[in-house]
Amino acid sequence: MMKRFTLFFVFLAALMINGIDAMAQQQSYPEDMLNFDSPYCTHVKHKGATPSIVDFVTSIINDENMLMDSGDFIDAWSHYLRHEKQEPGTEIVVDKKSGYVCMTSVFTDDSDETTREVKSIYEMCYWNCADGKHKLFAVNFNGMENGRYYEGQTTGLGLYIYDNARRLMTDVIEESLGIDVENGIDQSYGKDDVDGLYHVLDHETREPVALNDEEFDRWLEERPVVTYWLPRTGKDIIAEIHYATKTDTVRLVWDGMRFNRQ
Repeated sequence: MMKRFTLFFVFLAALMINGIDAMAQQQSYPEDMLNFDSPYCTHVKHKGATPSIVDFVTSIINDENMLMDSGDFIDAWSHYLRHEKQEPGTEIVVDKKSGYVCMTSVFTDDSDETTREVKSIYEMCYWNCADGKHKLFAVNFNGMENGRYYEGQTTGLGLYIYDNARRLMTDVIEESLGIDVENGIDQSYGKDDVDGLYHVLDHETREPVALNDEEFDRWLEERPVVTYWLPRTGKDIIAEIHYATKTDTVRLVWDGMRFNRQ
């Protein structure tokens, strides 16, 4: 009788292990999502069994094809690696245990007729994926001018999938992993030929409005801006939509392979 029970439990354990393996394979990223021949693919060098946040950051800024084209961050990272003092107005946090890096730089720009206070916030972190085969690495940049966030060519969130076996990291489309928060603004606006006004939606009420040139310029200045914030603790990404008079918050919950909007 005891032998039968032993065989039953061995069989049950085998089923559970096979089920877990099958689930992991089912959850893994499809091959057509991972383009390791892309110019935005880099080899991650590391000495330990797995790369650390320092290895990820160093690899991505050392590859000229990758996203990190900020001289400010590259200089700050070089100072960090050399154990040198940072430039005035620059602070850097490297949390190896949490797998998180943040660099903040504040300076005054008076190169033109106006004086602006400019703040740059770079974040990087990584997640271990549930399939046991990959890691997800994120690079995030938020910029402010005179206390207001702005959107530019280099601001926003970039995602990269790292293959543990290949030791390669390649970029992926953010929307494919659930990062799809938008500010709700239709960019195909223009002046009406008949009444000479701009027909757009109010940023907060979403009601149609007709604006003259001066009002439209103000509408553009006050358009919503989306910022992302990476986790130093926890696993979720926070997205904020900044309006002129309010800020909406969206939580993007990490499920082990992608993010789900809450």
